Amino acid sequence: MLLRSLVLATTALVSAIALTACGGGGQSEATPPASLQQSADRAVSQGLAAIVIQHLDANDTTQARAGLRQVGSAVSLQPGDAFMIGSTTKAMTSALAGRLVERGVIAWTTTVAEALPDLAASMQPAYRTVTLEQLLSHRGGVLAFTTGEDIARFQAFLGTSATELPTTRAGRERFFAAWLLAQTPAARPGQDLLYSNAGYSLAALMLEVRTGLPFAELFQQELAQPLGLQVSWTSADASFTNRPVGHSGAKGRLTAITAEDPEVSRWLDVLSPAGLGTTTTPESYAAWVRWHLRALHGETTPLAAGYLQRIKALKTGDYGLGWLAADLDSSAVLLHDGEWRGFTSVLVVDAQGRSATFGFTNTEDTSWATPLLNQAVLDTERAMPPK
Repeated sequence: MLLRSLVLATTALVSAIALTACGGGGQSEATPPASLQQSADRAVSQGLAAIVIQHLDANDTTQARAGLRQVGSAVSLQPGDAFMIGSTTKAMTSALAGRLVERGVIAWTTTVAEALPDLAASMQPAYRTVTLEQLLSHRGGVLAFTTGEDIARFQAFLGTSATELPTTRAGRERFFAAWLLAQTPAARPGQDLLYSNAGYSLAALMLEVRTGLPFAELFQQELAQPLGLQVSWTSADASFTNRPVGHSGAKGRLTAITAEDPEVSRWLDVLSPAGLGTTTTPESYAAWVRWHLRALHGETTPLAAGYLQRIKALKTGDYGLGWLAADLDSSAVLLHDGEWRGFTSVLVVDAQGRSATFGFTNTEDTSWATPLLNQAVLDTERAMPPK
């Protein structure tokens, strides 16, 4: 069976570029500013199933929401509803790596061959010197796993492999890494920018090997707990009840995403460090964003100094550690988006830490839904400029 779900994991750079081109405190149930609610209502009227838009500045947080948990139902989006956030997870995985680097568990310069010595002999020689930082900045040269071509290639291998397939999560991660590193590079390792979900899976395996902990446990221990985040991982074979359901399709003809085949889902889970299945609430995500505002403003935070130093140094057009640097209305910003199984997220952070806006929707289509969410986020930024 084709791993069709991975086709939905499109490159974050596409919508980030579209976003740039569009124009030069605690959460409460207080009524949001009229402009913010109007932006949310407008996005739903234009086709999104539902949307949450949240704006943060130095002191306050305000949120607007509109739409339905599932098209065709009568249940509106509820406070605290969880969304899958896709590739905006990549900055979280990079921040996790940064904390381990700060503790000396691994280095930004640790190579794939050094971290995975048992795979060194069988990997393509060009991959041996690829570093952790290069993988987290999409310069590892490995297959992207954002297109049907890569997906079909791996699925064909699974169907013809003479080796017994692993039955554990850890076994599948290592099996996938061995296969991935044996493939001809898709770009020049260590040099070319090639957005890759698989590269993040490989980076996470390096962290797991150095710590002896599975990624989900490592994430909880090193990132979620210190930052006060509530994050879970939703497998592709999950069926949703009492929460937003992902949708895809043409505007006005949305259909709910159905559960994936369990056998396929088990392999998709290997790519969760890239954002496949990351689930959180707007309130929790706001806490993640708030730490960045404080850090970019110069305050001490649990975010690692090396991680912050690198994202602060990004110039317009640069990509690094889960962030794209851009210029928005003559202001430097850091941004990213994510799409996965009928959900889309977009985040824009003022590079000086003065404000940020993010949007979540349970609608996915890069031809219209992502630009629509982008526009809602932009409208908010323009209506509520940094203080």
